[in-house]
Amino acid sequence: MRALTTALKYAKGLFIVGKELNKVKTFEEDLLRLREGLSTSPEVLRALESPIYPPEVKMEILREVLSYFKVDPEVERFLQLLVERRRIQYLKEIVEMYQSLLDEEFGIARGEVVTAYELSEEEKKSLEEALKEVLKKEVYLKAKVDPSILGGVKVKIGDYIWDGTLKTQLEKFKEIIKRGV
Repeated sequence: MRALTTALKYAKGLFIVGKELNKVKTFEEDLLRLREGLSTSPEVLRALESPIYPPEVKMEILREVLSYFKVDPEVERFLQLLVERRRIQYLKEIVEMYQSLLDEEFGIARGEVVTAYELSEEEKKSLEEALKEVLKKEVYLKAKVDPSILGGVKVKIGDYIWDGTLKTQLEKFKEIIKRGV
């Protein structure tokens, strides 16, 4: 819980600066690129997060990383602040919170659709359009295949779950039959 609270505080701070400078999308792109790059080099991220290394060593590592990724100067200062304050271990959560703030600002809802078979791009777009009408937001779904649901669709966006899977319906029928109704 503390990680999420801390991440939200830092994400909001960066988001506010991004809005003032009209660079919220630039900041997002830099953060996503950096997160992706660090995920392919877990040893670098572990070194930045490790309490064993002193801040000076971590700053040197960060300078090397930033020389490769070339981020906006404000994002660079933000990352240095995270290292100085020993909060760099929350980078993944900060990026997620930042994206959430950005999505909220631009009226975007992101979620996941689960089906028993692979959705075509056309089917996915059609589902996104239908959800756009319901949510009154732009909708982006990540498709996932789970053959165990047997059929139907399950959509999760934020706290909302729409479960129209055959598996769930069969389980409900099973409960009704058990109760003798």
